[in-house]
Amino acid sequence: MKLSNHPLGPVVPFARRRLAVALLCALGLGAMPAGAVEEDEGALQLEPVSVVDKADSPLDPDTGYTAKRTLSATKTDTPLNEIPRAVSITTEQQMRDRKVVSVSDALRYTAGVQAGYFGEDNKQDWFIIRGFKQANNGLYRDGNRVHSSGFFSWQIDPFMLERVEVLKGAASVLYGQNPPGGAINLVSKRAPSTAFGEVGVQYGSYDHKQMTLDMGGPLDDEGRILYRITALSRDNGTQVDHVNAERMLFAPTLTFNFTDDTSLTLRASLDRDNSDPMLQFLPAEGSLTHTANGQIHDDDAVGEPGYEKFERHQYSFGYEFNHRFNDAWSFQQNLRYGHMDIELRQMYSNGYLNDLMPGSDPNRRLLMRGLSNADGQSDSISVDNRVVYQWEGERLKSTLLMGLDYQKLDIDDKDYASDPIVLSPIDIYNPSYGGRVSLVTSTLRPVTDADLQDFRTRFDQLGLYLQEQVKFDDRWVLLLGGRYDKSRADIDNRTTGVDKNVRDEEFTWNAGLAYLFDNGLTPYFSYSEFFLPVAEVNGRTGDPFEPEEGEQWEAGIKYQPPGFDGSFNLAVFELTQSNVRKNTSGGIQTQLGEVRTKGIEFEAVANVTERLSLTGSMTYLDAETTKSPRASERGKTPSQVADRMASLWAVYTFRGGPLDGLALGSGARYTGNSWGDNTETMEVPSYTLYDAMASYSWDAIKLQLNATNVTDKKFVATCDYYCWYGNRRNVTASLTYSW
Repeated sequence: MKLSNHPLGPVVPFARRRLAVALLCALGLGAMPAGAVEEDEGALQLEPVSVVDKADSPLDPDTGYTAKRTLSATKTDTPLNEIPRAVSITTEQQMRDRKVVSVSDALRYTAGVQAGYFGEDNKQDWFIIRGFKQANNGLYRDGNRVHSSGFFSWQIDPFMLERVEVLKGAASVLYGQNPPGGAINLVSKRAPSTAFGEVGVQYGSYDHKQMTLDMGGPLDDEGRILYRITALSRDNGTQVDHVNAERMLFAPTLTFNFTDDTSLTLRASLDRDNSDPMLQFLPAEGSLTHTANGQIHDDDAVGEPGYEKFERHQYSFGYEFNHRFNDAWSFQQNLRYGHMDIELRQMYSNGYLNDLMPGSDPNRRLLMRGLSNADGQSDSISVDNRVVYQWEGERLKSTLLMGLDYQKLDIDDKDYASDPIVLSPIDIYNPSYGGRVSLVTSTLRPVTDADLQDFRTRFDQLGLYLQEQVKFDDRWVLLLGGRYDKSRADIDNRTTGVDKNVRDEEFTWNAGLAYLFDNGLTPYFSYSEFFLPVAEVNGRTGDPFEPEEGEQWEAGIKYQPPGFDGSFNLAVFELTQSNVRKNTSGGIQTQLGEVRTKGIEFEAVANVTERLSLTGSMTYLDAETTKSPRASERGKTPSQVADRMASLWAVYTFRGGPLDGLALGSGARYTGNSWGDNTETMEVPSYTLYDAMASYSWDAIKLQLNATNVTDKKFVATCDYYCWYGNRRNVTASLTYSW
């Protein structure tokens, strides 16, 4: 078993404010004091033009908590209410208020997303979207795929980002091979047209120390050349003893606005992680359930300090080119190259010794361990070419998108054919460290360098796509798209000479229809497809597996009240994944599986007033394995998928008076019951966590205090036969100076 198998707004008129508050309360999103909706004569008035400009851009910083437009859902600049799909956006202000430390952390208040379900991990971000797990696939940055496979996984620090966007459900028409849950697009910070700067320091729980720099502006008098530099240095411990992490990040950006119609943006990033690996595998016995020995402490390390290591050096560079030929035709090209070097040694639970050797440990205290290993490098490139043609008739507005993209990932890695066993077990209820680490194979033969094998993996994909957006009478919106893909996967073991070669071709399509009412209501309906190639062969026949594929049906209502800076979104969906790999009773993988999820999502995000901003969500999910070679799995919920989720986060900022500059925020996150296996025999209880923040700004200085899991709740975040503890209370103090 390998560890890699387990990714402020316009002032609202008084009457509309009361309407918004009434709607929020009626929908159960929480209550607020009546005084919160009264007009304040001393409130700061914003310039209407600047607010609209910012809110209408799909790339520049958003206004508070709301976003109005997106590029991720259609690859064209489109208002959110005109997209017949569910799209969630976490803005930079939300991330700043919550002081997020990872992309999964940024999405913890997003409807339909079960983020960081393993707890915090410094190797990659993990998500369950609409009931489907994804980590290595489905992650994009500025529209280009973030290439990952196994331990060779990129982790993008949210300090580099202006927003995180989630297009939910099947999304292969625009993005090619993609998991069923959806596509997560990370929008990078861009070079600003006005000069600014900010430096910050942080200190917090587990000896968390961080310094940041973010600055940019024009380099010439005409404002044609813009720059931005983002840098970060972090050193922190974790709730697990002896597990520490270090990160250094440097990301420069340079934009050339040659003319009003032509621009080129150059981006680069360098990220160095010198850390211990997180993510502690634990047996259910002792973590999920109490035993005669008590319970395993959530700060006990499974591995050996001084032996384990996680070093990852990743850098990327690329560009974004835009040219408008005339009012109708335009061209965009995005390209990114990425390189990663990684060295990993991590121990994980391999079960109790007494289960492997009955009678050897009747007290059931000794835990056997396996070792995950990676030592190699990866190179990736992604390029997306898009031509857009826009025209207007008497009653029609059309946006035609034609695209050609290419993606490639090469990995060279030295690894063992199967994970070694750590010869010395550990007393997990009273661990001691510092012993010599000896590795053996499954036959108990000592492991040597000769057991390392040389693997070379190559994935590439070429896709051609076409999309038409038609708006009729400024009421009806039709979206129709199709895509043809050719993909290839070659996995070569250069030590044994055994090669696996998989070739796939696939056509996918989508369609959607929406109607725009004057009162801000937009009902919609859509259909979409996905496919995801499988880089393995059938263990019974030796033939390549078919790509995993499926479809989604979705209907919903979006509501953006006129004059109100916010939106309410309700979606119902059914999403099916077929050709799922399942193990037979003999342990051989076949493609007889199918998983279907049905769900309802509600999400609200608003700058309710100039003082109050909030985001809330509710999710109900019914996930079921509809086909499986194992009768015990059919009709059951897949492991780790929570059936219900809900969240609410709000921030109130005082304007004028003695408390001017003070902001207070709080939030709650509920995750419902899930199962720790695929047969519904191991239940993981639900849990609710509370977060809080307080900040005070004066002149150019801002002091902020954040706390997650305020009550310091100890809980099991998830189980998949093995279990993982969630994050305990974490308090961070931040001081920033801006100019």
